[in-house]
Parts: sequence; structure tokens; C-alpha cells
Amino acid sequence: MHIGTIGNLLLALASLSAIASIGAYAFGRQGSGDTRKLGHLLTYGVFGFTTLAIVLLAVSFLTENWALQYVVYNHPTTVGPWAWVYRLSGVWAGREGSLLFWEWVLAVYAAFIARKFMKEDSTLGAAGLAVLNFVQLFFLAALFIDTNNPFKPTPAGMVDPATGALLTSAAMNPLLQTWAMVLHPPTLFVGYAGLAVPFAFGLAALFTGDVSKKWVVLTDRITVFSWLLLGIGIGLGSVWAYYELAFGGYWAWDPVENASLLPWLTGVGLVHSMTVYRRREGFRMWTFMMAAFTFVFVLLGTFITRSGIVQSVHAFQEDPLSFWLFLIMMVGSLAVMGIGVYMRRGQLSSEADGFEKIMSKEGSYYFNNVLMLISAVLVAYMTMASAFPEWMPLGGQSIKPPSYDALARPLGIFYILIMTLCPILAWGGGDWKKLWEKAKGPLVVSAPIAAAFIAIYIYAMLPFYTPNGTTAEWWHHFLALSGVLVAAAAIGLPLWLFFDGARKRAAARGESFGQALLWIITRARTQSGGYLTHLGMGIILIGLVGSTMFVRTYNAQIPQQAGATYEAEGYTFSYVSLDQTMENVRPGSTQGDTVYTLNLDLLRDGKKIDELHPQMRFPQQLAQQRQSNQHVSLRSEFLKDVFISFSGTGEGNTAVVTIKFFPLQWWVWTGFIVLIIGSGLASWPKKQLAA
Repeated sequence: MHIGTIGNLLLALASLSAIASIGAYAFGRQGSGDTRKLGHLLTYGVFGFTTLAIVLLAVSFLTENWALQYVVYNHPTTVGPWAWVYRLSGVWAGREGSLLFWEWVLAVYAAFIARKFMKEDSTLGAAGLAVLNFVQLFFLAALFIDTNNPFKPTPAGMVDPATGALLTSAAMNPLLQTWAMVLHPPTLFVGYAGLAVPFAFGLAALFTGDVSKKWVVLTDRITVFSWLLLGIGIGLGSVWAYYELAFGGYWAWDPVENASLLPWLTGVGLVHSMTVYRRREGFRMWTFMMAAFTFVFVLLGTFITRSGIVQSVHAFQEDPLSFWLFLIMMVGSLAVMGIGVYMRRGQLSSEADGFEKIMSKEGSYYFNNVLMLISAVLVAYMTMASAFPEWMPLGGQSIKPPSYDALARPLGIFYILIMTLCPILAWGGGDWKKLWEKAKGPLVVSAPIAAAFIAIYIYAMLPFYTPNGTTAEWWHHFLALSGVLVAAAAIGLPLWLFFDGARKRAAARGESFGQALLWIITRARTQSGGYLTHLGMGIILIGLVGSTMFVRTYNAQIPQQAGATYEAEGYTFSYVSLDQTMENVRPGSTQGDTVYTLNLDLLRDGKKIDELHPQMRFPQQLAQQRQSNQHVSLRSEFLKDVFISFSGTGEGNTAVVTIKFFPLQWWVWTGFIVLIIGSGLASWPKKQLAA
């Protein structure tokens, strides 16, 4: 039996298991534990069959079995001890495999939740799993569409029947054969799939009429974990873009980049709404609808990537069937949740939903939700604008990055300001005197940080300011200074909260300050994780101000003569050599990737401080098209990155390079790491721990 036939059979069995499980959950009643247990077992069946399917595909890549067309088109050309890692990444490198991987992760979540209810006859659990299995059935159905099926046999003529050798140069995109892209897609898909869980159990709560906080308690840790993994995926994608794409940045507002950002934004609102729902039985309608919007934006990412409705360097080929399938799922999901909320509106209304004072914790949560939802909707609209009819606002237009920046910068700074104030605000609000008492300590800590940041703004950012002709200078600098000051407050507040909390606990418990601080970090994880998340956002903000608003670019040509130099911003780039090598040569072959490496010495004040080695690579599978990739070289310093890319030779035997200076670039990566650590602590499973 052909391996593709086996793979499709496994997908068919998974689909039948999903249908049967939905039936078992639908016809099972309270007290009919055996019927619901059958549903759980069938949910395990979906997981088992999809696991076998993805293992089959993974083994095909690892053994370089050319029987599947998907393997032929997505196998890596990398050789060496780590080649197996890149072969494994072929599973999710392309359109078909990534959808199968996504469905498998959904099956893992469903099986994990089904395990929780094996010994509990729960109507809410049965309904939630039924919805989750319906979502799985939708993805399984999508896999049977020809353009999405990873188990299509390889067409004749692509493999030599006598030797088994490939007769085509088709292979994985060379840009994907990097460590960041090994990790970036799977983390995104784990995040995407997990955000289906709150949607499924939100619908289940509405279907069953159990709108207590039970469904939130069941799913909140999965939601935070999924949001965390989605954030890691976005961050890894940014790292990849910065180091591999050579455009001199890490976020270009590409449609597919935006698609991953949208559910992350609404996920912020969902996580905060769940907190109010769990603690105070408030923000119920907000929580249901944010769960729906987050799930719909997850689907929108797939819709953008697979439908061909907008153009992107990351998107797959156009597919009309996927277009309608995902469009129906998006509209249906939002409509069903909206109707459910409307039908249960009497049960969902709560006194905790409203707030009398803007300067209250409820008020900050409310504005958090409004800002995140509006931002996501606006970015989604701008991303899709080119596909809209011309009579609509911005219809038919391709929105450029400066327009996104004009929206994102003020909204982002305002959002982080609200986020910063939230921890010192009281439920129900309070008078200004109490607020001042809580704010004095953070202000004392933030003041020297703000002074240091203003000095960095003057000495490390302003020298690299380049007018862009579209933004007024006063507005540019007003936003930058606002971002600097808000970042100082966002960093100062959690530092004060850690200090103040440890000081008070040490005094009350007779512990040392270090013991008290360690207890807060390791035991009060939801609290300490939130503090670290806010701290990370503050570090990211100051990094974003420097690395996106104050960038200086030089397009240079350096003569190919030993000792020839180019001067820029106090640095000297001295030519050493231009080397040509062959890489990724398979055993028994003379063909590989042609690599040109430009070797430069970097000097400051006449002293050599580093060596730079930007590259141009001509992958063997793209040799006929003469397509190349650029690998940048970097010198990362405390206050800036020196970024250089090599794009070939020019007139007069010169090396053509692009040199960029990015102030505070590594602060973005540092803040991202702190954010991830904080989110990880906050999502850590809770246990009852002794004080």
C-alpha cells in the first residue's frame, strides 16, 4: 500500500472518530457516564490517528522517502550533524504539513482535556470537547482539499525509478533552513491551536447555561500558555527576519506578520477579562466575545496565508476552496458566539461589569480590552484593505508600513501607560490621596530610570535621527520622549512592587529580604509573573523607540583592495577579502550552495574592535534563477547594533554593502525574554502551597 494511501486512511479514521465523539457527547445525558466516556475515548482516537499520520510524514522526511510530493518540495538541502533537525522541520515548512501539524496540536489539547473528564461526568466538559472536536473536524476536512493534502503521491518524472534519485531541484526554501524557523512555526501553531480551547468552552458554557466561572477556571491556564507560545513564535519570527532577511529590521507589517499579531492582541484582552471573570464574576460578555474574536483572528491568519486574498512573501498559493472554508468558519464562529451571548444576556449581566471611576482597576481592564480590540480590528482592516472594493475606505489600496507605524506608536505608548497604572489601582477605584500614596514609591524608583533614559535619548538616539518627510519632527520627538518616559514608569513600577512586597513579607514573617523575594517569585507566580511581564514590556518599549524611530542607513561601495575603508558614525569598515566557498555539498556530489563572504575589519578610534562577515548565498536549487540570500553580520553593543549586509559587487570592482545603526536593538530581545519568563511564571499550573 502506498504511503500516501496510508496517510489519507489515518486522516479518514481521525475524521470518523471526531464525528463519532461529537455524537457521543451530543446524545449523552447527565448520568450517562459510559456514553460520555466513549466520547472521551473517541477523542483519544482522533489524537492517536493524527499522531500516526504526522509520525508517518516525519519519518518520510527523516528517511528522505520521495514517495510524497510534499516531501520532495519541502526537504532541506542542509548537510551535517544537524541535518535531521531541518528534515524534521519540513513537516511544518509548507502549506500541507503545517495544517496537519496544527490539527495534531489541536488533537493534543483535546486529548489532554478529555483526560481530565474521564472520571468526572461533566456536561460542560462534554459540550466543550464536542465543540473542540467539531473544530478538529473542520481542520481534517481542510486536509482533504487537494492543495492542503500532505499525502499526495509524487508525480511521475520527479524521481528516477531505477536509482531513487530526485530529478528535480525542488526543495525547502533556503530562507527556512535556519534555527529560528525550526522553532518559529511550531510555537505559533501551539499558540494558535490552544486559543481554540477558550472559544470551545465559552460556547459550551452558553450552550449548557452554566455561565459560572467554571469554564474560565478550566481554560485560563491553557489560554495564558497558548498566548505565551504565540508570543514566543512572533518573537522568533522577528529574530529570523532581523538576521536572515537583510532588509534591516524585524517587523515590516507584512500581511502574514500581522496575521500572527492579531490574536496576540485580542489574547491580551482575553487573559485580562478572564482574570476579572474568575475573581469578581465580571466582564462576562467581554470574556466570551474576546474568546470569539481571538479564535476568529487565529482563523483569519490561516485565511490570509492560504486564500491568496492578499499578497505576501509568506503566503501560499491561492486556493478558492480554502477561501470559502475558512471564511464560513470565521463568520460562523463569531455569529454563534454573538447569538449565544445575546440569548444568555440576562445571566451574563453583572454589577462587576461597570465602573464608576475611570481610575479604577475595572476601568483599566475596560480600556485594555477596548484598545486591544480596536487595534486588532484596525490592523486587520488595513491588512485586508487591498482585497476590499474601492468604494470602501482604503479599498483596493496596499497600506505601507508608515501608516501602521502612525497608528501603532501612539496607541502602543498609551496602552503601556494604562498597563503600568493598573497594578496600583484599586477595585472600585479610590480617592486621589490613596492613589498618590500608592504611586509615590514607584515614582521614586522610576525617576532615576527616566533620567537615565532621557540621557540615552539625547546621546544614543538623537544622533541617528533621520527625517522621513512624512512625519512632523515635533510629533516624532514627542512620541519618542513619551515612549521613553512611559517605559521608565513601566520598568520602575514592577521593580518597586517586588521590593515593597518582599520588604513587607520579610517584616511580617521574620524572613530575610532575599527569602521573602524568592517566595514571591516562586510561590506567588501569578503575581510575580505579571510583574515580570510588565517589566518586559517596559524594556521592549524603550528598545522599540530606539530601534525603529532612530535608524541611520548608509549605502556604500568599498573598493576591493586590502585596507580600503569606509567611514560611518565614528566607525571604520576596512576591506580584508572576498571569499568564495561551496557549502551543503552532499556526499558523492560536487554541487552545493555557492557562498560569497565579505570579510571586513571594524575599527573605532583607529583600533580594531571586531570582524564582520556578511554573506551572499546562491542556493543550489535556485542556481538556474540566480536567486540569492543575504546573511547579515552584526556587532551588538549596549546602546546600538551595527548591522551590515552584502549585496554583491558594483562598478569599479567594489563591494556593495548596506550599513545600518539600530539604537537599543538588543533591549528589544532582552525585554522579550523577560516577557516570556513572566508569562511562563503566570501560566504555571497552580498548586495549594503553604504560606
